[in-house]
Amino acid sequence: MKKAAIIPVMALFSVILASCPDLTSESSTEGTFWTQNFVDKTFYQVKAERLYEGNKCEIWAQTGSGVTKAMAKDIANEYDTKIRGIIVKTFGSTFTDGSDILDYANWFAKRNNGKLTILLLDIKDGYVKDINDAYVAGYFYALDLFEKGPHEENGKIYYSNGRDMIYVDTDPGLKTQRTQAYSTFAHELQHLVNFITTVRIQRVNAQKQLLLTDTWVNEGLSAYAEYLYLGGHPEDKRVWLGDSRNTIKTGNNFFVWGNHMEDPESLAILDDYATVYLFFQWLYLQAGKQSHIFHDIVHSPHYDYQAVTDVAKEIDPAWANWETLLRTWLAANYYPQNSYGYTGDTELQNMIKIGPIFVTGNNISLYPGEGVYSIISGSVNPAAGGTNIRYAGLGSTGTINTSSPSYSGNVLLTFNANTNNSTAVPETGSLTGITPPPAASQTTTGNARQAGRRTAPYVIDAQDMLGRDQERFNLPVRR
Repeated sequence: MKKAAIIPVMALFSVILASCPDLTSESSTEGTFWTQNFVDKTFYQVKAERLYEGNKCEIWAQTGSGVTKAMAKDIANEYDTKIRGIIVKTFGSTFTDGSDILDYANWFAKRNNGKLTILLLDIKDGYVKDINDAYVAGYFYALDLFEKGPHEENGKIYYSNGRDMIYVDTDPGLKTQRTQAYSTFAHELQHLVNFITTVRIQRVNAQKQLLLTDTWVNEGLSAYAEYLYLGGHPEDKRVWLGDSRNTIKTGNNFFVWGNHMEDPESLAILDDYATVYLFFQWLYLQAGKQSHIFHDIVHSPHYDYQAVTDVAKEIDPAWANWETLLRTWLAANYYPQNSYGYTGDTELQNMIKIGPIFVTGNNISLYPGEGVYSIISGSVNPAAGGTNIRYAGLGSTGTINTSSPSYSGNVLLTFNANTNNSTAVPETGSLTGITPPPAASQTTTGNARQAGRRTAPYVIDAQDMLGRDQERFNLPVRR
């Protein structure tokens, strides 16, 4: 798994096929769009009708989708009056001429009509009710901002619609889960803002290569976008943070994205979404609910964890160090009501149910960013672990004991402080070997993950269905 997308600034796609006729003109009410099949990972075309134009958007619906003009008007109003404003205000920029970052995206795509294209369609994601309940509620595709038509990269053909746009699912999305669809819309719009901001500020390395925001940072910002739209914690996050499958308890979290796909149902990816949501909510609360921190992360010269520590050090100077920041957050997850916890949010304090574990052999394999807890009796001297394995003793009164080699407190925190999440190599850490009380007990061997059953459809990101490497194509920054 790559740490970040590194994109040559002046690299250009080779357009190897004759451009398709542009059936989606400004005056036409019918058109054809390229979209993606997330099951077989191919591109295909859909016919669509333009049903409504809002002040800042135009609504297109796949022919035969059942979307009415009244529904299209409602969606346009939701975008114009709520979704667009909160996303631009929180994550984007407004310029001296009165335009903003989404206007910039529209200009960049050479549309110059000031309106985001919203395509409503039944996304081909393999969703079958009660059989395969994972579905894509919507997505943003960066290549659409570039020249319309086919492009070749490393022997594969990709297609662009040549416009700033977002895709929104109609079944089961808008059909049965309208609120979820809208919150996903906010989620994906943050991705658009994040990408076009990276392009605009020219975040590049010494080789003049564009650096896209690391997956976990980008997804964490979009998770906060959902919270902004809903005005509360998303229901899927509420369910998953209960950790009924005990996968978060055994270490899985966001820092190395999608690294536990050995899960029989591939549900471990939902741990990533739940925990990254939790991390950014915690940061927001510790910052005194100052949402400007998210704007600062999007506009950071850094693309990785350093974008976060640069913001975190303004809250606590010690948090300029990723190890210290990670340790404090992991401590907060065990004692959410302490001063370093989820201050000011009793709902989260009561929602988080991450307890101690017992592992046969007293050793556990942890990827970068992962942490687990085991019961201490008095004090403990854990055996030496991997190079990046760290320990701390946690007390219920808020103490975090980092003295070594002996750690005291109620539980021992064992975590991997490696900042390099690109190679995804786990390291071995030690636990105390003390069995937790029955109510909190979780026995596991090695790094096993337990599969659980879901009771409702759940949303998964389009890129997780494609495989994150699908977003690693070369993009021109300016044309």
